[in-house]
Amino acid sequence: MSAANQSKLDGTTRGLGLLLVGMAAFTTWDQWAIWSTKDDYTFGYLVPFFSAYVLWDRWEDLRALLTGERSAVAAPTSPGLLVMAQLLAFGSLALFGGGAAARAIFGTGIGPTLAISFGLTGAALACAFLSVRGPQEAAADGVTRWRAVGLMVFPAGVWLISGPFLYLVDNQIKGELLTNVTEIVSGILRANDHAIRVNGNTIVFPNGDAVGVAEACSGIRSLSACVFAGAFLGAVFLEGGFPGALLRRVSLIALAGVTAILLNIGRNTFLTFHALHHGSKSLERDLAGIEHGQPGFSSLGTVHDLAGNVAMVAALILLVAFVPLLNRLGRPRDHRPSA
Repeated sequence: MSAANQSKLDGTTRGLGLLLVGMAAFTTWDQWAIWSTKDDYTFGYLVPFFSAYVLWDRWEDLRALLTGERSAVAAPTSPGLLVMAQLLAFGSLALFGGGAAARAIFGTGIGPTLAISFGLTGAALACAFLSVRGPQEAAADGVTRWRAVGLMVFPAGVWLISGPFLYLVDNQIKGELLTNVTEIVSGILRANDHAIRVNGNTIVFPNGDAVGVAEACSGIRSLSACVFAGAFLGAVFLEGGFPGALLRRVSLIALAGVTAILLNIGRNTFLTFHALHHGSKSLERDLAGIEHGQPGFSSLGTVHDLAGNVAMVAALILLVAFVPLLNRLGRPRDHRPSA
């Protein structure tokens, strides 16, 4: 086989690629209902573009695996593993098809969104595993196939954050986060000798004024956005081979979640102390106490919005700072003198 033919994708691989693009477009249409109605998930509009960017960034490596250019001569993948991958591919396509039918008939909902998203992810990973070619049309080995799967993890798996995250994580922990934030903030106030009392998720001050830790203050917005940002930064900027890169990326996502929760606690603590000293209505004014719409109102927005924006910017800065630290983790230091 000539080198020119070796470097071309075969018809089956191109067809599967077009199928996956169509599935991603349908998934975008399905999840659009979440992105456009849930303020916590406006980052979802970036998911198709970031997924496409990471795929484009890795395309040369992925194409070389799919055409056999970088496949080594080794023992072929076991038949049992290939059968499992084929079953995963067919099962994922069936799951996607069922979810798409339910979405078209019944509209948006937890069932269709979960089926569509998991179907797309499973189909993309299984097709990547099965489409790898060995050198000179020989059967590809398992290591090469798993390398292709690794390149597809973010482009395929990011769809699970922008949609199913709402049903699998958000709805399950939002109430618990809200309660914990209220308890922590009230504990900090008591530690500073403030005689407050808690009524549900409302903190009542000694003068009778009160501030409620609303659902938006649970931290789920910053948590979902930080998990998405951590996954993207890890996919693009964290280095190393398997399993080092995988461990670094998982660590960055975990750090993103912890960072979001801690900064949200700090944000709510600041807002509560501000309300304690300036009144609860001051949170809907700017730092100078000017109400929205009045002359001189700050372009930074209300105190409440400013605190949220500062927390998000701080989270992004911390996540970016974690990247070089994680890249150095576990790698031997070079003690050679410079030239």
